[in-house]
Amino acid sequence: MARNLPSTDMDFKQIRYFVQVAELGSFAKASDVLDVPQPTLSRQVRMLELALKSSLLHRNGRGVELTAAGARFLEHAYSVLGAVDAAVKALQVQDRRFTGHVACGLTPSIGRKLIAEYVRRFRSELPDATLTISNQLSLALTEQLRASRLDFIVAHDPISSAGHEITVLRSQALYLVGPRMIGHDPGTVTMAEIWGTPLLLPSRSYAVRRAVEREAARSGITSNIRTEVDVLDAIFELSAEGFGHTVATHLAVLGINHRTGLSVQRIVSPEIQINLALATSVERNLTPLQWRAADLAKELFSQQASQP
Repeated sequence: MARNLPSTDMDFKQIRYFVQVAELGSFAKASDVLDVPQPTLSRQVRMLELALKSSLLHRNGRGVELTAAGARFLEHAYSVLGAVDAAVKALQVQDRRFTGHVACGLTPSIGRKLIAEYVRRFRSELPDATLTISNQLSLALTEQLRASRLDFIVAHDPISSAGHEITVLRSQALYLVGPRMIGHDPGTVTMAEIWGTPLLLPSRSYAVRRAVEREAARSGITSNIRTEVDVLDAIFELSAEGFGHTVATHLAVLGINHRTGLSVQRIVSPEIQINLALATSVERNLTPLQWRAADLAKELFSQQASQP
């Protein structure tokens, strides 16, 4: 039996744009995430409103907020986009083998060795599939996941969202890494001792930096961050050259070449813990291939994130 097709003049791109603007509460932020000019984004959402004969967003000085009609439509939009994604990806499965493409995000603090090991396992178990890895800081990966550019991400303390499903893989302690030992214990260092030396850290988009600054604020300690660098490998190189100390996760420390002569001390008094987690988008229906790729990541990174 033939089904009646919708008579409204809209397309799925307009729906995706609307969802992104609604989630971020701002055309400007959505424009940055989607890499679409703001006038184009605004025009497409307006065309969607005209097609639906309803106002979906209320513009105010701080951004936008959903109208009652917009809130109702957003729930249906998630279902529509999820169904379309599932239909497209279902066509990629051939001969009941894992074929198709996986796009995932892995934070640099996981370390080069483990990222290489993940690629090896992926290639061994899923030889007919293709893989794209985005290697960026956790906040950037979260934004890409929200924009439906990635199937899943492995990141430290990804920002919680109603549109994300987060599975914590392991908690990790943080370590002070630098050109020389700080304090009297070669294995540990206190928070009070850390702030007495210049620090090299990424910007506040880095989950480790946020965790350290939260603990410093609770302890009433003023930070001594002298240099910001958003490239983890460059930070280690600068530290080895004597420009300061940095803070890194257990996984990142595992990737340090000991020939660099860097000192590694676990932070105590108080100890700082950070979660390594895998996140997926609830509005994306992953294919069996993508779920298997996510499971491979869970298996590898949950094992390797255990404390030494």
